[in-house]
Amino acid sequence: MSDSHLNTSPSEANELSASDSQKATELIVLASRFVRAASRRSGRERSTIVLRTLSNLTLAGPMRIGDLASAEHITQPTMTGVLKRLEAEGLVKRKADPFDGRAQLIDITPMGKEALDDFRKKATRRIQPALAQLTLEERQTLWRASGIFEALSKQLDVL
Repeated sequence: MSDSHLNTSPSEANELSASDSQKATELIVLASRFVRAASRRSGRERSTIVLRTLSNLTLAGPMRIGDLASAEHITQPTMTGVLKRLEAEGLVKRKADPFDGRAQLIDITPMGKEALDDFRKKATRRIQPALAQLTLEERQTLWRASGIFEALSKQLDVL
C-alpha cells in the first residue's frame, strides 16, 4: 500500500475540517475501544503497560529505559519498576549499550516474545467470531484500513 496519501506538509496536515477533526477523535476512541474489547477475557495475565512495553521492544529492538518510559508516557522510575518485574519473570534482559558504556539497553527475551505472541493469539481468537459475521467486503475494507493505520502509526512515530 502506498503511503503517498500521507505525504503532506505540516501545515496541510493541520487543516482538517471541523467534521474531519471530530471523525479523527471518534477514530481514536473507537480504535482504543476495539483494542480493549479484543483483549478483554483473552486470558490476559499481564497489564497493558507490560504488553505495550514488550510490543515496543519487539518493534524497535533494544531500548534505553528512558526511551521506553517516554514511549509509554510514564516516568522513568515507574518504567524501572515495570522492567524489574519483567526481568524477574525472564521476559526482558539488560545488556550494555554499545555506544555508551555507562548505559544499558533493555531487550525482549524469547520468553517475552512468547508471552506477547500468546496474548496476541488469544486476542485474535476473541475477535474472530465478530469478524466472521462481517461480509467479505467489510473484512476487505478492514484489511485495507489496517494498512492505512500502519502508515499513520509510522508517520506519527517520527513526529
